[in-house]
Amino acid sequence: MAHWWEKYPWRMVQTNLREIDMADIDAEAYADSLAQFGATVVTLNAGGILASYPSRLPYQQVSEYLTGSSLRQLVDACHARGIRVIARMDFSKIPLEVYRQHPNWAFRTETGEIVEQNGYVQTCQNSVYQREKTSEIFTELLSTHPFDGVYCNMSGFVATDYSDRVYGLCHCESCRRAYLAETGQPLPAGSNPADPAFRRYMAFQMKCAGATRAAMVKTIKGINPEIAVDKVDYLRTESHSEIGYHIFPYSASSNSRRTVGPLHDRVSDNASVDFMGFRYRDSSVSPALLALRQWQNLANAGSVSLYIMGRLDNHADRSGFDASRKAFAFHQRHEELFTSLSSAAQVLLVCKNQAAREEPEGYGWIRTLTAGHIPFDEIRCGELDQKVLAGKKLVILADVGRLAPGQAALLDDFVRQGGSLVASGDNGQAAQPLACLGVEVTGEKKDHMAAVLEVARPEVFPRSRAARYIPFGPVLWQLQPREETETLLTLVPEHPYGPPECCYCTQTSEQPGLTVHPWGEGKGICLPWKAGSFYHTEGHQNTLDFLLDVLELAGAQSLAPALTPMVELTLHKTCRGLLVQLVNASGCFANSYLPPLPVYNVELCLPGVQAERVRALAGGNAAYKQTESGLCITLDKLGEYEAIEIL
Repeated sequence: MAHWWEKYPWRMVQTNLREIDMADIDAEAYADSLAQFGATVVTLNAGGILASYPSRLPYQQVSEYLTGSSLRQLVDACHARGIRVIARMDFSKIPLEVYRQHPNWAFRTETGEIVEQNGYVQTCQNSVYQREKTSEIFTELLSTHPFDGVYCNMSGFVATDYSDRVYGLCHCESCRRAYLAETGQPLPAGSNPADPAFRRYMAFQMKCAGATRAAMVKTIKGINPEIAVDKVDYLRTESHSEIGYHIFPYSASSNSRRTVGPLHDRVSDNASVDFMGFRYRDSSVSPALLALRQWQNLANAGSVSLYIMGRLDNHADRSGFDASRKAFAFHQRHEELFTSLSSAAQVLLVCKNQAAREEPEGYGWIRTLTAGHIPFDEIRCGELDQKVLAGKKLVILADVGRLAPGQAALLDDFVRQGGSLVASGDNGQAAQPLACLGVEVTGEKKDHMAAVLEVARPEVFPRSRAARYIPFGPVLWQLQPREETETLLTLVPEHPYGPPECCYCTQTSEQPGLTVHPWGEGKGICLPWKAGSFYHTEGHQNTLDFLLDVLELAGAQSLAPALTPMVELTLHKTCRGLLVQLVNASGCFANSYLPPLPVYNVELCLPGVQAERVRALAGGNAAYKQTESGLCITLDKLGEYEAIEIL
């Protein structure tokens, strides 16, 4: 028997209720507002930092504002309208009063200080509170309230505060004692990723976090196995903004792709965050940005999901609501279609394991593939296995670092059987060579300033025919190619870049900047520099043209060669046929998000595809013709989004 969340038409509204929102909340009005918005799931505050119900546990402070409808009434009213309810829990902090009774539950800096903000103290995941008391909270809450799911906010070892200050490793007594027992060593000083002691500590953290989560899941599932748990049954991510930080325009696409994965076996809840940042929680980002995120979620087999502070009825800035409503309504009309998608992409992008605020190498390849209208799946390196390679013709390793045991052999076998591999940056070659690349890494040269790469065979790079030199940034790994490996770019060493009178090259070298190696039925292509990073940070057309040439060399095919790079294209299988989705990002202008400009006469070419019927679902008109090579589709007009079903 399937769990409720499997194939469920997931339309999420997360209402982060402030304590004052419970003072006058009306359960019927609250549930009605969600139903009218089109929501099928809601996440709301339940417990942890502050209990939204009359908890009897002495260490869980009960809100003093529980004068409106009760939490149980809220859950029941939502259920009466067919809306599933997820309990938002947060164990990352405790009120000062609770801390004073249990000071050993707090996160401690290296100097023994606590982290306190607005009357709440940060806790440690190794504390008795997070390891033991949380189970008592779950038991009390879930035994008295029929929640459908649980989401734990800020789970794990939290080392920052809401002002983005970083406090390093926790040095509480629980951490010191557990680490000493695990390793026989004291906690490392500082947070240097290059320090082996720090890497041991991070492995220790992962082990502790895994044990805590396993115990939490066991408690929840023991109460009711039909309670969906974040990171187990579904995965919540965020596309958000923060003051002073650049917004990655493909955040929602990337989050959704990574969550559902090539196997499309996970529920993706990528929240489109309504507010500008922690400091401005009541002010909305641009409506066009919210709309773009929702369409990207849909286009990448995710779900529509909106995250606001407060309630829908009392939100201070509703300027972005209509932007999400439109996507919610479209999903509602076609929910059967969107709960049966699976990937039709033949390209797999593999990114670093660790999440970071910026991932320039992965971002650069995402932008390149998107601009080239090449459908692709996206995973973290740790997820790379035989299953995710099924149906793939090209794998891109985006500066992933050292591969896990067995992954190099897996990729060599993939290429041997006819696949292509493009490896950029550092992919662990020095420690664990990929035989399919046909090169040996002999060193790493940093701090390049004016060095460039010269195109040895211009006919191989048709888009770059007019560009003799390819800039590559500050780092180049030095390669020794095998005899059968072809070098297509060579290094032009450092040369003067000022004054203008002496700005020219006088030397050449044999140092490779791009190599191609035949391996079995396939080929391995090595870019010993951070090609994606250079494109993402600098953004110039000649870099994009060159990377698209590399992808073509690797066998990737564009499904819309004449379409503007500002439109994203995805391709999925459905229970009836295929679904092409187009997301118009032409409204991205500098750091603003504006309504996109319409695109007319969009031409799509799907090689090998046969069709009996083609229809556009979001307002356009699609004509098609069958050719010897495949299916050609012309869409008369693209607004902000279109979905074309091929039957």
